[in-house]
Amino acid sequence: MTKDYLKFRNSIKEDTNLNLEESYLLEVLFDYYNTSCGYAFPPYEILMHDLKTKRRAKISKLLKSLEKKGYISINKKGKKNIYYILKYLFLNKSNSKVKQKHNAPVDSNGNIPVEGQMHVEEIINTKEHEEVIKITGFNKKQADELLKAADKKVDKIVQAFEYSKSKGKAVFAYVRWCIKNLDIASLIKRETNRVEKHKLKFYNFEQRHYNYDKLEKGLLGWDNNINISECIL
Repeated sequence: MTKDYLKFRNSIKEDTNLNLEESYLLEVLFDYYNTSCGYAFPPYEILMHDLKTKRRAKISKLLKSLEKKGYISINKKGKKNIYYILKYLFLNKSNSKVKQKHNAPVDSNGNIPVEGQMHVEEIINTKEHEEVIKITGFNKKQADELLKAADKKVDKIVQAFEYSKSKGKAVFAYVRWCIKNLDIASLIKRETNRVEKHKLKFYNFEQRHYNYDKLEKGLLGWDNNINISECIL
């Protein structure tokens, strides 16, 4: 199944029951609609970013309006919302009988590899996909999207995934958003420097040295003439 963006956009463009912001939010939900799952599940942070607002209340108000007007329904899945599109969900059925074009790289002789033969680029891609799937737990299609967004840099995906986990939002849509919109390496470096600076500040004092013989006598009351401050060397 594939999404028909043209039909969708033409339909909401002609819908006078939607204001501009509602139309745009519905379009964002359509963008994040997963045809395999049958719903969209972008985090609030992504919706806020795409609508260029810092107010969660604004997103909440628009979502409730779309739900009340019958364009979407909202369900809870754990602590997250999942969104079902009830109107203008135009999907095209893929034709499985269409012969796929062979786009495998040719071998060193310029010939298409025989069945079962793999090109070195395909092997590298397979290893990268497996590594991303193993680290994130996402499926192959999602791993492919992340690799495209990260220019096939697995370390960049790992950084985005770990950053997302630290924020309690290790879901595919947010990880992809982080890769596309944030400089994760700089954020991690900044956080590391902040922690190290805090440690240095905490331990930045000179150790005191005592005359332990005097200190013992003073603390045990063996010599009442000893002042504790006199025990510091």
